[in-house]
Amino acid sequence: MSTDDDTKQALREAESALEKALAEKGRLEDEVMAKVHQFAHDIKNPLTAMIGLAKLMKMGMTTPDKVQPNAEIIHSSATRILGLCEDMLAGTDAHIKGEDAAKSEIDDNQIQDVDAVEMIAEVTSLYTEMAEQRDINLSTDVSADFPKINTVPRHLYRALTNILSNAIKFTPGGGDIEINADIDQQEDAVILVVRDSGEGIPAQQIPHILQPYKTSVSPYGDKGTGLGLPIVNQLMLELGGKMEIHSEEQHGTTVTLRFPKKMTR
Repeated sequence: MSTDDDTKQALREAESALEKALAEKGRLEDEVMAKVHQFAHDIKNPLTAMIGLAKLMKMGMTTPDKVQPNAEIIHSSATRILGLCEDMLAGTDAHIKGEDAAKSEIDDNQIQDVDAVEMIAEVTSLYTEMAEQRDINLSTDVSADFPKINTVPRHLYRALTNILSNAIKFTPGGGDIEINADIDQQEDAVILVVRDSGEGIPAQQIPHILQPYKTSVSPYGDKGTGLGLPIVNQLMLELGGKMEIHSEEQHGTTVTLRFPKKMTR
């Protein structure tokens, strides 16, 4: 092979390597942006509720007996958000070091025995004021023998806040939202269920509901990002559970988080 041929071959190889490097760079950037959008969505929901509580306290519209409980709600929610920020920073550091930004494996040290009953109470208390302002009856019904779930606390918190926020956005005044925690003996599983009496999802939209950025506007003018349910679905798959959606137009929506019994304690 001549020198010219060697040069041309080297140039082709260099061009090929550059194209691969640019494609990989673009892939990583897309993955990071997807994570950023998810992160912004995950903190927006609890922050909106926290701002509402703080605003009432600032305006002196909170009765004395509610000041300390509301402060505790804001503190616990802020602590949760701080944890999400730490997770995001860890993912950013991994990207800078050239590691896979989309890595979703859960480390063993992230998994804990989570008291889902306490978490339901925490998430419900965060949205109680917003529900009352919109004349929505928000209630819980928890099985007396509901076990702890061996899972990632932050992921479960993200899932519940996303679902409950969605339910409040699309349930009109005078409606109902109920959160159930029960044991499904037939399926050998434990289930967390958020059921609302909202406008429901049209049948033609249900097959597409898990596609990101499929947005809609609530009766209150809340415009969603279309990320809530896709995020929850992804989280449940990572945790080893599954999300189920049942909805009928004008008859509300039911979202179920199902965990195998083997994940309980």
